[in-house]
Amino acid sequence: MTKEKKTAKVKGGFRSTLALLISIIALIVAVIAYNRTGGDMDMQKQLNELQGTMEKMKGETSKGFGKFREETSKALDKLSKMIKGKETAQ
Repeated sequence: MTKEKKTAKVKGGFRSTLALLISIIALIVAVIAYNRTGGDMDMQKQLNELQGTMEKMKGETSKGFGKFREETSKALDKLSKMIKGKETAQ
């Protein structure tokens, strides 16, 4: 009896392994570069700055609406007094 071993021949085994190694090295280099440029710390700082700016804009908008509301109220009061004055004059 002869024992025959069946071996499967993998095509491109070396090339695919090499491509995998190169991609892993590229990923490591990208992570290192990201961490050197500040990474998450810069994003957190920018987020805090944007939140501060947003709160400031909310305050300014509220003041603007309050002023607009007062001016509208004064204009409506004047208009109602003018209308009442015309009605009583007739």
